[in-house]
Amino acid sequence: MGGGIAVRGNLMAVAFSAAKGHVILVDVEARARVTAWRLPDGEAGWSDATGVAMDERYHVFVADAHNDRVLEYAPFGRFVRAFGVPPPEAGDAGRDRPGVLDKPHAVAVRGDLLYVACGEQPRRRGVQRLSRRGTVLRPLACRGDAAAKFGAPRGLWADAEGVVVADTLRGELSEYRGDGAFMRASRTAPAGSARPVGVARDTAGNCWFVADGVVRRLAQAGAALPPPAAVAGEVRDAVAIALDAAGRLYVLDRHGERVLRFGADGAFDGVWFDVATVGAPKS
Repeated sequence: MGGGIAVRGNLMAVAFSAAKGHVILVDVEARARVTAWRLPDGEAGWSDATGVAMDERYHVFVADAHNDRVLEYAPFGRFVRAFGVPPPEAGDAGRDRPGVLDKPHAVAVRGDLLYVACGEQPRRRGVQRLSRRGTVLRPLACRGDAAAKFGAPRGLWADAEGVVVADTLRGELSEYRGDGAFMRASRTAPAGSARPVGVARDTAGNCWFVADGVVRRLAQAGAALPPPAAVAGEVRDAVAIALDAAGRLYVLDRHGERVLRFGADGAFDGVWFDVATVGAPKS
């Protein structure tokens, strides 16, 4: 099923696709659905929900890879606006331009900035930057080189320290300052590479990420850290992760069917929400 997860305060947004894109808003402590909605169809009659983010006002941003857009919703599902310029119907060069959202798979928001990870092929503008008003800003540069290409990034994380990009085909986590300046890139596996599809950074600077359905972790300096034993033992086929303000880890696993929570100490808190049991919203 796939999808994304975001946590802010006592609310959790889970995005997934079941024929069409859906969002479920969850009360974290009650482990109960607050509301749910389906993304509007695109011109072909379909929608998708490949990534999700939530801002400080609890607005929800959903990446729709099928329709090359990011949609913003108010806390209880009222549509606010769409972001991005769609790619041209023909030709590849037009898909790699500032502001063009070509198959967006992840979204992150921090303050007035919106970050969108795009592309199913290597792209120079694989991570687009937009203002909350929709103004197109300078995209992030892969490894700080404007001529280099991202490898179809599938994960983003934005916090007070900046932005982390899960550069999937490159097998790297790339870190940037809030102004877009490149800081460092770390291989996700010491030998060869793993393909990260989701990422989160804790307050100690460690990066958590999902690759090949498994949750892994890198220290701030790039060295591999073993995940807590409970995480390794409980997670099955993970697709996305998030961290809350208390340092608790949320994992969307079983290909997007349930959410697991782990304490800041790594202890397993249980199955926090079962997407399959709740079911997809009808409208």
